[in-house]
Amino acid sequence: MFFRIMAAVMFSVAGGVAGVSFSERLRNELELCRNIRTMLLNTSVIIRCRADDVYTIASELKQDRSLEKLTFLQDIPEKYTPEENFSEIWSDALESQKNLPEDARKILYDFGAAVGKSDIEGQLVSMDALGENAIALEKKYSEIYSQKGRLYRSVGILFGIMVGILII
Repeated sequence: MFFRIMAAVMFSVAGGVAGVSFSERLRNELELCRNIRTMLLNTSVIIRCRADDVYTIASELKQDRSLEKLTFLQDIPEKYTPEENFSEIWSDALESQKNLPEDARKILYDFGAAVGKSDIEGQLVSMDALGENAIALEKKYSEIYSQKGRLYRSVGILFGIMVGILII
């Protein structure tokens, strides 16, 4: 009987851990969306105030601690070499980060295609449009997290308790 009770408790805890794990995945996606919005705002400021080139912008973004969830930024070079195309480098680096949701990845691809391609005003217009998309995306993931995060945690615990009761 003791082993059945221990197994029931272990399944209850395992269900809770699984629910928290799924909820944590949703929270990480929300944090990635927030980091993308912050990156777009920071880039707009850099372009507006200093009119830096794409490699200087990439260097600034790499050093920003608030963007640490965007790990692909570390794969972007800080110096220009003539045989490189920044958009291709950006796309290749973006492919290295696997935990990005597809809609967030689309915004980042568009960012890589837009930055450095036109004059300052054109880039700022592009950053503003991408910023609006990022805000909408952040709202979407915030709603998903607030609805499904709690659901995953509750269902995980309840499923674990149900299996535990079945064992007893």
